[in-house]
Amino acid sequence: MVKRPKKPKRLFLYLAIACFAGLVTIFIVDGYMGIYDTINATVGEREEEIRASYWEDEDTYWLYGASSGEKISFTYRIDNNQLSEYSTRIEASVWQENEKVIDLFSQDVSVARFDEVTVKWILARDDLGDTEPEANESINYTVKINRDDVERRVIVNYYYYGEGVPPRPMPMR
Repeated sequence: MVKRPKKPKRLFLYLAIACFAGLVTIFIVDGYMGIYDTINATVGEREEEIRASYWEDEDTYWLYGASSGEKISFTYRIDNNQLSEYSTRIEASVWQENEKVIDLFSQDVSVARFDEVTVKWILARDDLGDTEPEANESINYTVKINRDDVERRVIVNYYYYGEGVPPRPMPMR
């Protein structure tokens, strides 16, 4: 009589658990690990947040409006969800019709692993030159934020109401 080798009873269960754990690990590493950035723009009491997932389309920009006398406060945050430190140079500038109007800032930053860095600046209409539109007209500017090979574009629409005209609330998108 020939004896057959004894098979482990739960071999397939162990293989299934190992495969499941591998899939979960792949999703965590693929979906969470990386460098992510977030832009916040605030005018008065209105704040808008542009998360990293918004920029997944290739040629994307964000439109933001303000009255000509209002200042826009920008906050740019870089989240480093990697196992190593991330160093880069952040540059922000204002453009109009493919010509640079003003440099807002340029700064080297270093982000520790699983940490974040935030930079802030304020954009005022008075800093953008002498161009003053007619009453009830607007001027568009592009705020370009660059780091490494990543460029983020926020289109800022400054609306001019004219002398003696009370400002209207800016429409939400």
